[in-house]
Amino acid sequence: MLTFFVLVIGNVYFLIFNLSQSLFSIIQVMIKNLIRILILISFAYFQQVKSQIIEVPVINYVTVEPGTQRVQISWQVNNPLLIDGYVVKRQIFGQAGVVDGSYNTIETINNPNQTTYVDISVVYGSADPANRAETYRIAAFKDNGGVIEFGNMSESISSILLNPISFDQCLETNTLSWSQYDGFYPESSNYYIYYLLDTSLPPVLLDSITNGDTSYIHNNITLDTTYHYLVQAYNNTSSNISHSNIQIISTVIHGRPQVMNADYATIETLNQVDLSFTLDPNALINRYVLLRSDSVNGTFDTIANYPASTSQLNYSESINAAQEIVYYKVIAINDCNIVTLESNIASNILLEAYPATDGSKTNILQWTSYQEWLGDVDYYEIYRSVDGNAFSSLTQISPLINTYTDDITNLIVPTYGGEVSKGHFCYYILAYERVGNPYDITGTSQSNISCAHQETVLWIPNAFNPMSQKEENRTFKPVISFVDDYSLIIYDRNGSIVFNSSDPLEGWDGKGSRGSILKQGTYVFLLKYRTKNNKFVEKSGQINLIY
Repeated sequence: MLTFFVLVIGNVYFLIFNLSQSLFSIIQVMIKNLIRILILISFAYFQQVKSQIIEVPVINYVTVEPGTQRVQISWQVNNPLLIDGYVVKRQIFGQAGVVDGSYNTIETINNPNQTTYVDISVVYGSADPANRAETYRIAAFKDNGGVIEFGNMSESISSILLNPISFDQCLETNTLSWSQYDGFYPESSNYYIYYLLDTSLPPVLLDSITNGDTSYIHNNITLDTTYHYLVQAYNNTSSNISHSNIQIISTVIHGRPQVMNADYATIETLNQVDLSFTLDPNALINRYVLLRSDSVNGTFDTIANYPASTSQLNYSESINAAQEIVYYKVIAINDCNIVTLESNIASNILLEAYPATDGSKTNILQWTSYQEWLGDVDYYEIYRSVDGNAFSSLTQISPLINTYTDDITNLIVPTYGGEVSKGHFCYYILAYERVGNPYDITGTSQSNISCAHQETVLWIPNAFNPMSQKEENRTFKPVISFVDDYSLIIYDRNGSIVFNSSDPLEGWDGKGSRGSILKQGTYVFLLKYRTKNNKFVEKSGQINLIY
């Protein structure tokens, strides 16, 4: 081909030589330039013919390795024996001295059997598949006696770029979008969407869509969770796979209260529960809502709403404190009408006190555990009142114990505080929060008051001697405890009253109304009292006065 062009040019030159000398000079210059152009075209033509002999690789896939987040390219050739290696070209952007969008060699592979490459090159800067779709082309080459001949570049294939995830806290959705993968035919491929909550576990398949779609909405997400997403293009014909980069999104709702504590639920007024909650007045929320339930795991119903500026919430309501436990908590609602945070639960302590039924003079106390301080219960303290007197601390109990047996034997015979006990014992429990609350708050909670009424204890002697050497035998006095409205009357044989008293501690010393010692003999007593059940009892009998 080149010889043909040279002969043509030679003949043209010969004809022109016979023309006039001035015209010849001009044409001579033109001919020289034309020859140069034809030679360059001929050279390019022959190079094109040679490069077409070197096979053009076909890229199987371009993928982002899930573990390393590096780009991997895979390609194939029909006969690697006819070539000596490959050059990997990446489309370059933002590098000095390089035209944006041009393909430049980032790696030379001198092994025709190596048909994969992981892009770790830094020749033109590192690949950044997390922020852009990286595009590649592969060319094969052959060494002809020291002259490297390159084949044509493959078609360009780009990695899948998964864009930053859009989290909508109101709709509770994560929206994904990604670049179209052009390495597979749409009709023979699909996209698979995966997510991970724990990167130590395999990804979870969320859904699959057709290759033509490049967005997906993940509905009903879990709030306060970190999601890792990736998109996979799958070729149904070849089973080749291309992964996108991994995008991470946290579904934490911002603006939550920094303080939200149920301080206490306490019964300090009969059948009234008093509540206290410490809240964050600077939270970016819509409102606080106070909820109530009859069961810790039951449905909580709204009983009051409070503005977001509330710092201390106090609330009281009437309950049957001796029979029911009520549970309370506060939730924070944002402008999406979503619960962003809820407090710990506060519940009243229910105490029951009753006399033992085994004949022992004891009172049994049982109470429910306080629920539920963030610092847990430190200890319980038991308070007791006898016969309506002031309450005083009886003992302290471990938070792991919810029962106590109060031995009241010493209150039976003969006196308690200078008086015979009427058998009315009332109790309440105080619970104390342990130090360790994250908000440095320590609460206390009081239970209801519960009372135990003991059965009457009565022993009546049948004789006494005012002259006895033993003091306790010198008077006639029924040994009695746990009664009200006591009355003792002594009659002589004529039916005349010789002694009358309403004090259980006062006994008859054998003297008459005038203060003189009465005759030895048999006398009649009439004893009256009221029991714990408001039942009036009368007992009569004979007593022997002896000397």
